[in-house]
Amino acid sequence: MQNSIFGVDIQPVACQIAKLRFFISLAVEQEADPTGENFGIKPLPNLETRFIAADTLIGLRLSEAGPLLQDDAVQQKRKDIEAIRERYFLANNRRIKRDLDRREKEQREQLEQTLEDLGAKWTAHQQREIDRKVALLRTPEQRRRVREAEENQYRARKRAFDAGLEDARKIARWDPYDQNAKAGWFDTEYMFGVDGGFDVVIGNPPYVRADSGARHLEMRQRIEASQQYETLWEKWDLYIPFIERGYKLLTAGGFATMIVSDAYCHSKYAQKSQNWFLKNSRILRLDFFSQIQIFDAAVRNVTYLFQKTDGSYHKPQRRVHGPKFGAVKLLPTDEQRNLTYRAFFPEDTDVQQFSAPTVALDDICYISVGMVVHADEKKAQGAFELRDLVSDEKDERHPKPFVEGKHLARWLPATNKWLEWGTERAPGLFRRPTFPELHDVGEKLISVDMAAGVNKLRVAYDAQRLHHNHSAWSFIPWHSLLGVRNRSIKKQTRYRDEKPQRPDLPKREDLEKTSQRFAMKFLLGVMNSTAARDFLRSNRRSNIHLYPDDWKKLPIPDVTPEQQAPVVELVDQILDMKRVNSSADTNTQEAEVDRLVYALYGLSDEEIATVEQKNQT
Repeated sequence: MQNSIFGVDIQPVACQIAKLRFFISLAVEQEADPTGENFGIKPLPNLETRFIAADTLIGLRLSEAGPLLQDDAVQQKRKDIEAIRERYFLANNRRIKRDLDRREKEQREQLEQTLEDLGAKWTAHQQREIDRKVALLRTPEQRRRVREAEENQYRARKRAFDAGLEDARKIARWDPYDQNAKAGWFDTEYMFGVDGGFDVVIGNPPYVRADSGARHLEMRQRIEASQQYETLWEKWDLYIPFIERGYKLLTAGGFATMIVSDAYCHSKYAQKSQNWFLKNSRILRLDFFSQIQIFDAAVRNVTYLFQKTDGSYHKPQRRVHGPKFGAVKLLPTDEQRNLTYRAFFPEDTDVQQFSAPTVALDDICYISVGMVVHADEKKAQGAFELRDLVSDEKDERHPKPFVEGKHLARWLPATNKWLEWGTERAPGLFRRPTFPELHDVGEKLISVDMAAGVNKLRVAYDAQRLHHNHSAWSFIPWHSLLGVRNRSIKKQTRYRDEKPQRPDLPKREDLEKTSQRFAMKFLLGVMNSTAARDFLRSNRRSNIHLYPDDWKKLPIPDVTPEQQAPVVELVDQILDMKRVNSSADTNTQEAEVDRLVYALYGLSDEEIATVEQKNQT
């Protein structure tokens, strides 16, 4: 416990709980001796310097001020402080502990003063060097130019040096005995005396989007500003830097393992992390627990075991657990040099490969999340919420038909509300109003953010110009947005006359022409089909949600209107039945849609029968 186990958490109470559990473990292992002093029970150690409250993700910036810490006087003070902490670990007398605490405080104050003195010496030395260089020059103009250039360089060095010196001061000021305080930084050498890394790092990091609220946005900015991470990409979750940080704290050959959300398997933001570990570590094992609920929360989990060594020719073990603990299925694997980020997917096969020509759904439709119908945080923070803006009845103030994801059934909306519009707050003060054409088109499809999974897709047909919030996605054929220009669309495609040109983006005219070849009811049939479900289930970013990016690459059979017609006819039958009775049994028609769609993807009758049998199973 003194030399091998170290713990850090940003919450002081977590450190207190950890210490208590270690105390209990030590206490229950001892055997009482009624004749011995203190009944033969050894005093428990003081764990203040072994379980510390600190921000694990923020390291120190000591590169510029590093030479200061190597100064003999500083090194001696550090040794004196470490010796006091070692004595404190086993101190069993309150008077001795208070004396050691006082002595360390004195040593830390002296260390800080030593750093200040060395910093002043560094500054004076820099100025003397500038004066020396200037004095060697002959003319006043040369001296002026050189001094100006040297002082500009000095100011840049001084900023970096001061940042390093400030972090060095943090070392001197850190008081491990203050049980209610937490350090805003973490360093293994100066906090634990561990130089070179740990043999094992374990953890259960928080599962929090780094952009979820002002506090986490500020945390995200600090983490990115530290410039210590190589795997942060897009809207990453907070566990992404924890995975990298834990690995980089290892000594050569060490092992890192954490339990994280299984969003790490499919999330787009995780791909940079996954590829980095495929290249820079040996992935010993991946354990997928998507079918087992480990924690009370709805989140499901994955654990990894990485070793800090080359893994190019290693074959990671990939294991799926479920439907209960103890049931384990091994997945196919290969040497790491041959693997992609899909090694982190808990599936045993790749996506169904279709022989027929296909077109990606985002080449046919503009796909977007709906409005965020809450008050804008900058313009009207807290002024209203969604419930303040919707009504069960249409009136002059609530003219727009409106749905949330919960109002959408498969094939058609089950019901709708009415949204306030054209007032002083709607939509002008919405947090994210989107652009009006996103909703106000004659024909579109709407899909639910599938919080319940993808076993039964819920894509609805809309010809009522429904508005919806961010719990659903819109699919609008590109030709229905003809002439609409805005920043959101320009991120995906541009007209040939739009500046600046982006050769990496498809041309808007081409997408509009492509979209005219597909009937919306044909797309509805394909998107609600079993083939689409299987594709999305194998490619989604999350086991909980379906995002627009998941839908964008759905392959749509590239077939003629005549070939689309039988699917459209079946979809019309389903819609007519659902309009009369929302609970109407359309399983027969849906099964026929599945069969037709599979055939359009190029599957033979025999292959279709095999897929149907698998789906029934």
